[in-house]
Amino acid sequence: MRVRSIFALFCALALMACSAPSDGRQRTQDAWARVVGRVDAGPPGSQAALQTPDSVSAGVPFTINVSTYGSTGCIHPDRSDIQQGQSSVDVTAYDSLWVGSPPCLPDWHPYPRALELRFGLAGPAFIRLHGRGADSALTFERAIIVRP
Repeated sequence: MRVRSIFALFCALALMACSAPSDGRQRTQDAWARVVGRVDAGPPGSQAALQTPDSVSAGVPFTINVSTYGSTGCIHPDRSDIQQGQSSVDVTAYDSLWVGSPPCLPDWHPYPRALELRFGLAGPAFIRLHGRGADSALTFERAIIVRP
């Protein structure tokens, strides 16, 4: 009799866990927090989170791809903060992170987004992506050439 009670309790708990929403859009709004996105992926030194062209034309818009990483259903890409100077751009990628209950799955996926940029002057330029790693802030930098 005791084994049946424990088994019934286990089944009830399993059903409750399975019925919890797995899609962040179904979760309540107050359990999400805007955070600087995690940009560390792959082996040390990997800069997969920031993809840029090697060269662009002055005055012509171009696209870069920025990825943050996290668990399925617990991360949604949020807006990015873009600070542009004459020959540099600093991008800080943000995510909406689920901070409620139930906890997130322990998987790891990229959440890419495309950003449109433009440099007005020819010459060398730099694009920096600011984000967070496992235990500290991270910055990736790419040098590009802006052609006349």
